[in-house]
Amino acid sequence: MVTEIAIFQALPGKEDELGQAIRQGIEVIRQHPECISARVERCIEQPGHYMLINIWTSLEAHTQSFRGGPLFPQWRSHINGLFIESPTVYHYQPF
Repeated sequence: MVTEIAIFQALPGKEDELGQAIRQGIEVIRQHPECISARVERCIEQPGHYMLINIWTSLEAHTQSFRGGPLFPQWRSHINGLFIESPTVYHYQPF
């Protein structure tokens, strides 16, 4: 099991719009058979920052199967143009 953490920073004036778009896009992520769970949290101190937390069956489930498959462009279509630069993405496993 692998946890993906992705940090997004909204474009100025698009803070709420990005949050709603991520929430809608999560439904696409959840369609992947190797996605165990997906959720988003909003930063209290910096409301334009969002943390997407996805649990996958493996690293490859996210980096190869999801990102290389048809669901990834669908997911990104919800959020394109609403955030600054590429999100910071890290993967974690139980220690």
